[in-house]
Amino acid sequence: MFKEYIYLTDLSPSQIEAVKKFNNNLDIKYEKLITCEICSSKNFKVLFNNDRYGISQKTCLCKNCGLMFSNPRMTKRSNKLFYKSDLYRLIYEPSVKNIDKEELFKSTLKEMRDYKPSIPKKPVFNNYYSNLYFDFINKEIKDFKTVLDIGCGKGKKLVDFKSIGKKTYGIEPSEVYHKVHSELGLNSKIGFIEDVEDKSDLVLLTHVFEHLSDLKKNANLLCNITNKYLFIEVPGHINKLQSIQNAHNYYFSFNTLNYFFLNNKFKLIKIDYARDNEYIFALYKKTDKKSEMMFDKASELNNVSRITRKYFFTYIITKTLKFIKIERVLRNFYSKIKKKFNLN
Repeated sequence: MFKEYIYLTDLSPSQIEAVKKFNNNLDIKYEKLITCEICSSKNFKVLFNNDRYGISQKTCLCKNCGLMFSNPRMTKRSNKLFYKSDLYRLIYEPSVKNIDKEELFKSTLKEMRDYKPSIPKKPVFNNYYSNLYFDFINKEIKDFKTVLDIGCGKGKKLVDFKSIGKKTYGIEPSEVYHKVHSELGLNSKIGFIEDVEDKSDLVLLTHVFEHLSDLKKNANLLCNITNKYLFIEVPGHINKLQSIQNAHNYYFSFNTLNYFFLNNKFKLIKIDYARDNEYIFALYKKTDKKSEMMFDKASELNNVSRITRKYFFTYIITKTLKFIKIERVLRNFYSKIKKKFNLN
C-alpha cells in the first residue's frame, strides 16, 4: 500500500514556511486512537503519512469496518490552539502572508457588508455552490424559528437565516470573526461546541463534525442542544477519495455518517451529496426514543476498497507523469477543459 498522498496543493512561500512551523511546533501534541469508534477494532492500516499541504499527519483505515480517520490526531487542546492561533489560515489560504488581525477584521467586515443572501430555491446537486445548504434545508423543513450555527465563521449563514426571519445564534473560536459579528449586529459567542448553552430548533454543523473527536459523545451533545433538527455538511467519499487534510479527524460516507446519528435519538430526513466535490448534506430530525442502525461492514469495506483502488491507480499515472515532467501541464489543461465544458 502506497503511503504518500500525491495530490499536494501548490503552496506559496508563506504557506511552506507555515507548514514547517506546524510540523516542528512542540506545542502541537498528538493522541493515538486506540480503538475504532464504530466497531471497537484495533486493526488499522496506514493509508497516508502526509496531507495535501505536506503536514505530517497519518490517515488510517479500520480494516474491520472501513472507517477512515486520522491516527494519531491532534489532542483537543492542540486542536483549539490550532484554530485560536489562526495558524490554520496561514496554511490553508495562500493569500494570507501574515496574521494581521486588524487587517483581517477590516477585510472580513467589508466582505460581510457586501454579502447579499439569496432567496431559497430548489437545490441542485450537480455542482457545489455556497448556498446549496440553504436551499437543501429550506426545501425539506419549514417549522423552525431559531437557528444555531456551530463554527459559524464569518457569519454568512447567520445572515442567510436572519434574512428569512429566523432568530440566529452562532458560536465560533475566532476572536476576529466574533468582532465582525458584533459590528454587524449578529448574535454570536466565542467558543466551541461544548460551550453551547441554549437549545435551538435547528442546529448547523458545516464542515465541523469531521474536526471533532469522540463522535458518539458529540452526537449525544447535539441531541441535547437541538429542539427539532440537525444539519450536517461534511467532506464525503462516494465515488472518489476525499482530499486529505490534517485537521480532518474523519472521512465519511453516507454509511459512516449515519451510524453516529441513527444510533441516537435522530431519524434521517434526507441525505445527498454534491456531485463534483462529493460534500455530503444530511438533515436529521430529533426523536423521542433512541433508534438503532445496522451498520453494513461488508458494503463499507467494498466501497472504501473501490475508491482507494481508483486513487492508487491514479497514483501510478501521476508519479510517472511527474517523473517525465508533464504532469503539471496536463493538469492545467484538464482544469481548463473541465471549466469550459462544466464537467464534474
